[in-house]
Amino acid sequence: MPSPQSNLFFCATCLKRVPNLRWSNPWRRLITTGGNPALPPETAFASLPTRRLISLHGPDASQYLHGLITTNIPGPDPERTKNGFYSAFLNASGRVLHDVFIYPTQHSKQWQTSAPTAEKDNVGYLIEVDAKEVDALAKHLKRYKLRARIGVRVLDDGEWRIYSAWGNVITQEEINCRDLRVPPDMGLRIIMPGDTKPEVHFDAEESTGPSYGVHRILLGVPEGQTEIPRETALPQESNIDYMRGIDFRKGCYIGQELTIRTHHTGVVRKRILPVQLYGQDEKPPETLTYNQRANVRLPPHGLNISRVNKKGRSAGKWLGGVGNVGLALCRLEVMTDTALTGEGSQLSPDDEFRIDWESEVDGGPKLDRVKAFVPAWHKERAEEQRVQRPNG
Repeated sequence: MPSPQSNLFFCATCLKRVPNLRWSNPWRRLITTGGNPALPPETAFASLPTRRLISLHGPDASQYLHGLITTNIPGPDPERTKNGFYSAFLNASGRVLHDVFIYPTQHSKQWQTSAPTAEKDNVGYLIEVDAKEVDALAKHLKRYKLRARIGVRVLDDGEWRIYSAWGNVITQEEINCRDLRVPPDMGLRIIMPGDTKPEVHFDAEESTGPSYGVHRILLGVPEGQTEIPRETALPQESNIDYMRGIDFRKGCYIGQELTIRTHHTGVVRKRILPVQLYGQDEKPPETLTYNQRANVRLPPHGLNISRVNKKGRSAGKWLGGVGNVGLALCRLEVMTDTALTGEGSQLSPDDEFRIDWESEVDGGPKLDRVKAFVPAWHKERAEEQRVQRPNG
């Protein structure tokens, strides 16, 4: 049996190809050295306290919501659909305001039983958003109301809870949706009343929000306005298109013009990618590897990334992370071997990149080197978009 003092390293590629690796160490659920979350279990569910809910309801709720979000409400009859979905709100200049999940509620007996009288027996939706941004989104929803017959209410913290479930999971809970950002790896989204926990099959164990964060980062999935900065981030650079959050066939919504023009005529030169931190005396990693025991101080949000020993414009921007892994907005032709134009990638085999972090810090060693990885699902979605374009 391994000692609980031994270092634990987990490769994202190995975890996908060799599922039993997750269960090979009986100390996995006990070790929390360095304050980093444990590796997410193979099949699990976790409550997400970093997300909050808004109720949008009323006879005009579907039509009103349709004009504000980047996707169509699914189904032949939007007012009778049971399917939740991922989407986004943009401002008039096409910048991201909020990344969201949207859940219809009219079909749910649980919701009809517990909801306030004004929200019962009405077309309605629960909108899941970054907890820090819930009031800002509620204000945005009311901004265009005019004579629309809708109501907007921020649910009390804990009134209903958001869960993510991943692995070999199914559920019969009434309010849920497939998380299609990276299927099947991202699993399900489930909404439950109060302190009720979802019934998730098969053999799903309860995990934590931070472990869900590790799971998400290793897949390269940004979430919330720390990683998708409000009124700054562009939807394609934030992978919202790759994560099925934009319907390019949809007409007329706020922010549509720049988004559609970029899709059909532009080149997306930057995207959010998973990255790994390492020290200047270490070799660059070959695969994205989460070190649960990494006792390091993470760089502050928003710092620039540049080539080591080379001048020039910024190669990217650090967005945040946990342990020795994180997410960064990266110039694709500079930090990866991705070729977007006829000139090809500018990356050479000897190139290394560093986070521009000058101050000496306490609380652990400072890892200022960073390497970006392009997830396989990025390449699949890029090819899908190429084929779907009229001139593809």
